[in-house]
Amino acid sequence: MNSIKKILVTVFIVFAACSSVFAADDIVFEGIDHAMYSNALSAPYTKTSARIMAMGGAGLAVFNNQDSLYINPASLGARGLVFNMPNVAVTLYNVKGIYDTGIVTSAIEDPSIFTDPEKLSSTLLGSDGKPGILSALSGYGRNKLATVDAGVGFKLGRFALAVDTQVNLNTYTDTGNSIADIQIIPQVDAALTAGIGLRFFRDSAINFDIGVSAALQIRAFMESISAQDALDMIPAEGSESDPMAILNAKPVAIGWAVPLTVGANVNFPFGFTLAAVASNIQLVNGGYNYMITNIEGLTGDPMSIVSDVFESDAFTAKSDMNLSLGFGWSPDLGGWEWLADPTVAFDVVDVIGLFDDISLNSFLTRVKVGAELQLFKFLELRGGLNSGYASVGLGINLFNLIHLEASYYWNEFGENLGDRDVDALTIRLNILWER
Repeated sequence: MNSIKKILVTVFIVFAACSSVFAADDIVFEGIDHAMYSNALSAPYTKTSARIMAMGGAGLAVFNNQDSLYINPASLGARGLVFNMPNVAVTLYNVKGIYDTGIVTSAIEDPSIFTDPEKLSSTLLGSDGKPGILSALSGYGRNKLATVDAGVGFKLGRFALAVDTQVNLNTYTDTGNSIADIQIIPQVDAALTAGIGLRFFRDSAINFDIGVSAALQIRAFMESISAQDALDMIPAEGSESDPMAILNAKPVAIGWAVPLTVGANVNFPFGFTLAAVASNIQLVNGGYNYMITNIEGLTGDPMSIVSDVFESDAFTAKSDMNLSLGFGWSPDLGGWEWLADPTVAFDVVDVIGLFDDISLNSFLTRVKVGAELQLFKFLELRGGLNSGYASVGLGINLFNLIHLEASYYWNEFGENLGDRDVDALTIRLNILWER
């Protein structure tokens, strides 16, 4: 288990200590343009919001506290005070498939299945005719194992600032015929994001907000690790092999980007809001600017990032702008919000892409619908439809000091609805003031 921890720490170091990385021109990243790397290569960084995912992915036109930085910075125009020190979210994918393997029951009966090397191998691969965790990832195309978010930030009035990190374990299977075909792609993101929102004609029946947020993002991802490689990194008892040797030989792509998000809200009487958000407006070369190195390329020079990462012109992965529209309703109940405070949201994301492919499937893929009911400013009940897939969630807010949320939802990883539907469970914890 210590070796596994070392693996995760090493991957984390790739971005956290990227100030000490130097380019290695002779290192070749095989197949970096393959479909398996598409998410890690150019997909926009998105902080995991348990609230939004429980509401079907909708929420452009509703107030989201500090998360408005990433969703719609115009909503920062509503007054608020938030100090999250820290906020942490853990997302596990393929939950139903993993549960159906019986792993959960086995872990309760024998927790050592995750610490004993031999038992861990059996847990991953399966044994005695019982499927393992990796069997839940079978099937052609993209998938995910887990995502971990951690960050600190605050919202003071109309201004917000946050520092976030995110670790993704992406997977890809070329054929889906065998567990041995599964490829794991570790990915790490770090983001420094600042934003401001302004409300105009605040005392008028109809007012509007505008907002902007900008981020400096650093992303690192490793050449894919096969399922067998992952197993080889679990040391057998008495073995003198070095599990890190496999990772040391893997090329790593390290890139940076400066995306901008611009939002606008029009607020009507009775709590109705219309929103438009242009996100992922890449300010430098239209995407992520990458260089190739490896873990052994770590040095002790803290200034090398300036000359190697930010001045590298190895290649750029284009990342397209996204224009989305939202409708929200948060009625003014005349002071009774402490008893019951409802919210309804309806979004159509990537409107530009919709005009490129005008079809029912294209439209349904882009529609997000959700609702929330907050009771006694303590209990939050949520539900929604994300591209036709159901989502549910629950939140508990203790005195605005501890906010615990859980969401269960589905994502579509395929080209069309139904191609690659993957369920996910997110648990998020915010600590300190949130109002």
